[in-house]
Order: sequence, then C-alpha cells, then structure tokens
Amino acid sequence: MGGLKNVTFPSRKGRSRRAMVLSVLSLLFAMTLGPGPGLSGSSSWVRAIGDGQVKSSRESREPSGNGSSGGSFLALRETSGREALSAGVLGEKTVSTAVADILRSSWEGEPPRIPYLADDHWSQSHRNPYCQASSPFPGPADPALEYTRRWVLFDTPITITFSRPYPDGKRVIWGSGVGFTGQVFKMDAETFQFIDQYYPQIREGTGLQEASITGAYNILDREGTFFVPRGAGIDAYCDEVRGLRSSKIMLKARFRIPDYKLLRPGQEKVVGMTMTYDGRIAFVTDLAIVGVVDRSLNPRTARYLNLNGERGRDPSVPAEELEHVSNSIAACEKGGIYVVTDRKMYRVQWTGRTLTLDPKKGAWSAEYDTGAGQQAGRLGLGSGTTPTLMGTGDQDRLVVIADGAKLMKAVLFWRDGIPEDWQPVAPGKDRRIAAEVPITFGDPKAEKSYTDQSPLVRGYEVVFVSNTLGWEALSQLPPSLQPFVMLLSNIPGIAPKGMEKFRWDPRSRKLESVWANPDVSIPNCIPCMSSATGLIYATGQRCGFWTLEAVDWETGKSRFYFRIPITLFGVSFGWDFLPFANSFYAATEIGPDGCVYTGTFGGLARFRPR
Repeated sequence: MGGLKNVTFPSRKGRSRRAMVLSVLSLLFAMTLGPGPGLSGSSSWVRAIGDGQVKSSRESREPSGNGSSGGSFLALRETSGREALSAGVLGEKTVSTAVADILRSSWEGEPPRIPYLADDHWSQSHRNPYCQASSPFPGPADPALEYTRRWVLFDTPITITFSRPYPDGKRVIWGSGVGFTGQVFKMDAETFQFIDQYYPQIREGTGLQEASITGAYNILDREGTFFVPRGAGIDAYCDEVRGLRSSKIMLKARFRIPDYKLLRPGQEKVVGMTMTYDGRIAFVTDLAIVGVVDRSLNPRTARYLNLNGERGRDPSVPAEELEHVSNSIAACEKGGIYVVTDRKMYRVQWTGRTLTLDPKKGAWSAEYDTGAGQQAGRLGLGSGTTPTLMGTGDQDRLVVIADGAKLMKAVLFWRDGIPEDWQPVAPGKDRRIAAEVPITFGDPKAEKSYTDQSPLVRGYEVVFVSNTLGWEALSQLPPSLQPFVMLLSNIPGIAPKGMEKFRWDPRSRKLESVWANPDVSIPNCIPCMSSATGLIYATGQRCGFWTLEAVDWETGKSRFYFRIPITLFGVSFGWDFLPFANSFYAATEIGPDGCVYTGTFGGLARFRPR
C-alpha cells in the first residue's frame, strides 16, 4: 500500500477468505456460547456481526453508558472500536487473536468514536465528526438488489441518521428535507415505511420556507434527539413517547441565534453542523458565524465567533464582499472545529468555554486557491467541499479539501503543529499547506475540473468525484438557479465523468494519485465506502439512466452497477432517467442492515441485498 501505514484494505481474494473464516468462527462461537438473548445459533451470530449488534447477555439488558446502542458493533463501553478489537474483547468474552485480527481490519483507520452520538453506523452527516463518509460496516457485495423508493414530497433528504435499537430490538430512520416544507420524518428501518412526518406548516401554522441548504445536515444523539438547522437556528425533535418506536414526532426545543449576533439578520442562515467531542452542537452560518451550543439548546450555553470580524458588522459593506460558507464543518477530539470559507481554511478552537482564533490555543487559518468563480451546479464560491479529517492517533493529522481553482487541486493542511523542517509547497503558499495536487480524473490534458461533493477518506487515502458539467454555458446562470442545473446532470453530453484517488505518504510527505477512473459518472452524489467490502457506493448514471455504482477502492475499477427502475405502486416500468431518481446533492450511506440509502429529488431510496 506504499506509504499507507496502519491501514489495510484486503484484496478481493483476501476478503472472500476472511468472510469464509468469519462464517466458520461464527458457528464455533454459537456452539460454544449456546443460545441466549438474541443468540440462537450461527445465523444469529453472522447476522449480529453484520448488523453491528454483537453484545453480551448483560449488555442486551443494560443500556450502555456511552450511548453506543448497547454494544454498537461490539460491547465498546468507553473505548473506541479499534481499541476494543485490539484487546480482543467481544462483549464479556475473550476471543482468539485470529478473530480479533479479522474484525480489527475493518476498524483500522477509524477516527476516535464519540459517545454522545446515537450509534457508530451513521448518526450525523458524513457519518462522524471527522466527516470521512467511510464505514467499517458491510454494504452490498453484488448487484442482486431490491430497490425501494419513498416519496418525500417537495423536499430532498440530503442525509439521514439511524437510531439505536429500541427495546424491541428494532431501529428507526430520522431524516430532514431540504426544499420548501422543511419537513422532518421518522421511518421504520425494517419496513422502510413512514412512522410520522412533521410538517411545520401543519403542526405550527408556519408558511413555506425559502429554499436553501439549511436543513441539509443533521445529527442524532444517544438520547434519540434529532437536531436540524432551520433558518438562523436549530430545531430538536424526539419521540412524543420516550422509548416507543411507533411514537409520533415531537418538537423538543428550538434555538435561535439572536439578531445582535448575526451579521445580516433576516438573511443569514445556519448551513453546517457537527458534534464536538464533548457532546455539544457546533454550527456555522453562511456569513461565517461559528457557534457552539449545549444539546439542550439552552441559549445561555451558546458561544459565538465571527470570522468576518468587525468588518462584517459594518452595514455599509455589501454581504457579497464578506467571507461566505456553503459547506458543513468537521471537528476533532482536540477541540478543533474546521470551517472552509470562500477565502480561507480555518481551525476554530473550542476550549470548552470559548471559541477562539488564538494560535496559542491551537487555532489557525490559511489561505487557499479560491479560483475561478461560479461554476455550473456549484452552491457557492471557493471550495465546494466539507473539510474532512485524515489521520488518527500518532499518524500525520491533516485536513482535506478540494480548492476552487479552474483545474481544482486536492489540498491538505497540517491539522495540528506544522513540522519544524516543513517548507512551503510552492513560493507564496501558506506554510500550513501540506500538499497541493491537481485533480485531473485521469486526463493529463485537463484544463478544468471541479467537485461540489466532499472528499471520501479512509486512512491516508482520499477519493474525489467529478461534477464538471459538459455545458459551459450553464455556469452563466444566476446562483439561485445553480442547484437546479443538477436536474440535467444525467443527460449525455452534460453528465460529468471521473473519479480519482490520492494517497498521502507519511515517509516522503507527499500526496500522489493512486488511480483514476475517467469513465464512471457520479453527477452530484456524496459517495461513501465500506472497508468491509472494499467498495465505494454512489448514485451514478449510464447513458442517461440512473444507477447505483460500486467501485473498487483498491483499483478504481467498476465492480458492479444496478440500474434504478421506474416504479409505480410496486410495478417496474424500465430504467429510470427521470429527475425523481436524481440524487440532487444527497449522500449515499451504509445502514446497519447492510443496505445503501440515498436521498433523491423528492424521495428516499434504499438498495437492499437480496
């Protein structure tokens, strides 16, 4: 793996061999331990391991103190999954080193787990505060899939989250819509049917909201509270009846940023959100007000930092001349909150009491190439990517974005201290930058490239997908219409093509291209990956028809694809080319059931292995 330390991605043959060994060992475990609560034989063990619900009999009765779904893949307690597996602990049973090695391989490279989230599967946008969108849990391994779609009228769910198991052992899906209603919904994770849909217009008598990306990012905590940005604030939802899976949705709390803290009251909105490692909600507005608030949403706990400074508060300065944010944010266990504006990359430091840009406390900012201006389908200027954290433990600790240059570059920043002997990557470049490498998607003659989808990171490796549309004229449309350009993104001649993976070598301290696939087309979807299957999953298109693409993480080659059918009342009418299967900036996610989920234009789709 050339410079990739402490991370292994087994070959296809190795994965098959490991799966066979795991099945045999699962049978041995079941025979040795005998039936118990939730354990009735080898198939139960295989299912439990695949679903991430392995737990001891005591763990099945007692909720975990760290909010990890009573075990959350293993009985992790206060340790990270990687540490528990390294110790060879399975619930209260000690397992052989061989089994620990098999299980550990999927967890290598995992960020430190955060005990305040609902689960290890997908409890917030981009899966965790590192925003890597990669998972140790398995997704589909072949194209034998069952496709189901549910309507989410007038909205697009960009991300969804999965709850901890309820007392009956089953989970729910929480989601929020971006569009005109701003609805919040709750679904049965097994039947994929709606339990409840909360429309503010109906429950609260409010009007339709202005279309924006507010509400795209959400968080589900260990108490089952679902947090969604709404306008200049955050809403918290929960079960009307605590612990009842079939309960209706209840608005639990509502937080609003005071007008005197905003730069442009009435116009400014919360666009990004993540959870800090001390269990608070961190957020950022489109005019770069960074905030932190307790999960109770008590306004007295809120702290703010204005990245535009006093200039931002000067009403004579046009809003378009201020720094803007159009992506979500990331957080690390050392209190760093990572924000990319259309001018700079920031590490804002959360001390536990205040937000600061003081370098003595770990904060920093660095300029990057903000580039070429508006591009077709882009939701703002500068970088179109959520900052993504790379490196754990004693590894090189980095932040990854794609910049805004006409021929965009993969840019890495030193996350903590800069090595003493480090020299700028080029004259005039900020010394904080660790690497700047053009993203060409395999075309050595490329003069332009761009992505609006966040980097997909596992270990020291990162994948970018192309969103460069074929019609240059689409870039001339006004910014308010740019999101709707993506409704054309499956049309041949317009559809973007390309995916490229890079690897950071900690010995040479260089970022190098590993492979490029110039043919795969992922028009606008945020991809995810499973280290258990070694596959990247993303909504794609072929000849105008929408697909689920599975690309080999090791080689970049297509492993399989599934053509999405047009369905009406359960009847298929051929392959889907309509906008309703368009992922429309939504993320693909790997659920605890091994399915892949993604939002679509006005709906939510599930791909279940047969």
